Amino acid sequence: MPLDWADVVKRYENGAELPSMPGARTLKVTGADDDYIYVSHRLWTDKLTRAHLEKAVRLLEEGRMTRNYGDVIDHYRTYIADERPTTAATVLKDLGFLE
Repeated sequence: MPLDWADVVKRYENGAELPSMPGARTLKVTGADDDYIYVSHRLWTDKLTRAHLEKAVRLLEEGRMTRNYGDVIDHYRTYIADERPTTAATVLKDLGFLE
């Protein structure tokens, strides 16, 4: 199932709180638009790039990247981008692409 960005924007445009890795604080999504998902933590704010998330979903669909939440972080950093890989994994899990 490819990433439907219109659904992503609808899901996150008004923000959301997502459970993160065990032992980590809750991730706050503050919004989404045509190019990014905006996120914040108590110490930082940042954004996840649409193209990177779409590439991750494509690799997941092709079986070229693990669907295991705990292991996908290194794969994301290696095959996609070193752009908040733990945060990206949390969003991908919330969207139903990771176990």
